[in-house]
Amino acid sequence: MLQTIGDTREGFLCPQCHQDMGNLEMLQVHFQNVHMKQSSTVVKGLFSFAKQKLKSVQNNFQNSNEPSKIYSQYFSFDSHDYHSKKQYMGFTRSHYTYFQIVRKDKLHEIYTKTQQLLLRLELLTNINEHIPPNGNTKERRKYEQGIIPWMEDSVVSICSSCSASFGFSRRKHHCRLDGLVICNQCSRFILFSIARRIVDSNTSSTNNSFTIQQLMNLKTITSSTIINNASNEDHLRICMSCARCLQNYYRQIFFKNIPKDEIFHYYENIIQAKKEYTQVQLTYVAIIDSILSGNTKYQIKDAQQVYRQLSVSYEKIDSTSKKLVAFADKCPNIDENDISSKARYATLCRNIRMYAVQVLQNFSLSTRRVPTEDEIKQARDAKQRSDNELMEKVILSIPGINGKTLELSEELKPFIQQYYQVLQYMQQAKLAGRDDEVKLLESNLEELAQAMRVAHQN
Repeated sequence: MLQTIGDTREGFLCPQCHQDMGNLEMLQVHFQNVHMKQSSTVVKGLFSFAKQKLKSVQNNFQNSNEPSKIYSQYFSFDSHDYHSKKQYMGFTRSHYTYFQIVRKDKLHEIYTKTQQLLLRLELLTNINEHIPPNGNTKERRKYEQGIIPWMEDSVVSICSSCSASFGFSRRKHHCRLDGLVICNQCSRFILFSIARRIVDSNTSSTNNSFTIQQLMNLKTITSSTIINNASNEDHLRICMSCARCLQNYYRQIFFKNIPKDEIFHYYENIIQAKKEYTQVQLTYVAIIDSILSGNTKYQIKDAQQVYRQLSVSYEKIDSTSKKLVAFADKCPNIDENDISSKARYATLCRNIRMYAVQVLQNFSLSTRRVPTEDEIKQARDAKQRSDNELMEKVILSIPGINGKTLELSEELKPFIQQYYQVLQYMQQAKLAGRDDEVKLLESNLEELAQAMRVAHQN
């Protein structure tokens, strides 16, 4: 039942018309019979209106005779066809210049730091000066501090490398090359003998003759330049940053001064022969094309001479790569007990041989043999027939000339060839949208056609 409490109404009220239905069943029947039908009618009306609107827009699009203003009202952009305009690439930015600037500054920084470390290392390990041994701690420290000022221990509470706090179990140490305070875990030791080898690159190149086996073990060799623990030999304590810088420099010296094994010379010979073959092949192809096209600039003997040069380079690649296969079986300059190095050496030789075989196969497929006299005659006849057919088609397209009754004389051939070339240029200009150039070429075609008509009448 409906109860009124002030301005508040209670009961089974309809949410639309606010009538009291008495119970729940009557409220459901009332809402379905009255309000649901009204809402469905409204929705149907909206859908029908939308369909009519879309249909009118579609009809306007399909009717191409009507002006574009009809459908421009439904869209925010104008009626111009943007697809007919030339599309340009969007905004692009290259960071290569910025990369070069950053790289140049970084390389300059690394070079300056390396040279500074080498100078300090030379002063600390100079054999001409009296350097106190490691056992004399006070004199040694005084000598090192005279070259590189050390940072005060009192102003440092953390390691400059790992940022760990110093304490009873983590003592303070100084790098002898930059004077920073570091912990024991972040420090390395470099022997005087290794330091002198790094400073004087000539010593490392004259006193050490490296082989292919040592090159394969480069990582082990270079990692031994910096040791983790001190030894009886005189040494310097340095930080990890200085150790990495010196180790990279030592690696560069190693690569620079290492003598080349025979396998490198063979590989360089293969690459050189490949370059020679490629250069001569370009000349050979040009000679063959000239001969087959009917030009008299080259003769068959010229092609045969160049082909012999190709054969020499071909045989050089083949014979050199076969020698590498023999090296793979012998594995010189490698210890017989070093099985892993021998296997890598043999694999390297066989891979170079496989590469050479692929190069030779490509050369064989891309290089045709010297044609015979009969083949040259057949090629020239075929080219002559194709040229005549092309000229006949061009003649039929020239206005004012009866191509069926026109005799293809030698005097008209240059005109026809030029007419065909200008016609091709004009088609390209039309595709590119260069209207001024098209008009100029059309006038040239008319002049050529007039000249051919005059020559035909005479």
